[in-house]
Amino acid sequence: MWNITEYDELPSTQTLAKEMLLSGEAENFTVIVAKHQTEGRGRMKDRTWHDEPGTNLLMSIIYTDIPSHLNDNMQFVMALSVLTLIRPWLAMEYNVQYESVRLKWINDIYVDKKKIAGVLTEAVWSGETLKGIVAGIGININQLLFPPEIADHAISLRHFTHQELPIELIRNLMLDTIHICTTNYGSAESVILDLRKELEWMRNTPAFSLTEPDGTNFSGLRYDGITAEGALQCITPQGSKKIFQNATVHIP
Repeated sequence: MWNITEYDELPSTQTLAKEMLLSGEAENFTVIVAKHQTEGRGRMKDRTWHDEPGTNLLMSIIYTDIPSHLNDNMQFVMALSVLTLIRPWLAMEYNVQYESVRLKWINDIYVDKKKIAGVLTEAVWSGETLKGIVAGIGININQLLFPPEIADHAISLRHFTHQELPIELIRNLMLDTIHICTTNYGSAESVILDLRKELEWMRNTPAFSLTEPDGTNFSGLRYDGITAEGALQCITPQGSKKIFQNATVHIP
């Protein structure tokens, strides 16, 4: 079902996938894979995705036809899919504690408080017409060294396996897992239910800060749950409740 095209190098799989959607070149289930990205990015415009060439899984999946109940929840479905693949594998094969593999709102996967994977989903519009959704996934697989600015906060699967892993095999397993998850989630409510379960650990965290897409910062926040729409609900230092739609959380 997947139509996979692999490149040795791209500025960004996400950028190419969006261009293909807008030009009408893309079909449903098109997958763009790159061995290296020169302009990889995260949700925040100032965030760069660093990768050593040929060491990680970098791909974007194009959806032109998706069940309506998943349209607003694809970022959560993708993140939950990554968890579904790597958490039991690390736990069973490499004795990594199950609870140490966590989803950090909104769509980052952490192991032992270090980021191992990230998800970026974007709706692509032409005027008022939705052309499709692009779901980008980056998983650190074989990279051992990271730039100094993120070295204390990034990790790869190889740190646990101590051996080089087959990226293509993991890519195929990831795509199979995504297909299973998107098929099994029959309602938006079922996605939000699993999202809430995965984020319960945040109730026990110290007060945290976050940054909204426009750069606005908030600090001293406490986790207070997830709304029916998947937004983050927090308690401010003043005791009031505030809802955030698409912010980046910074947990100490």
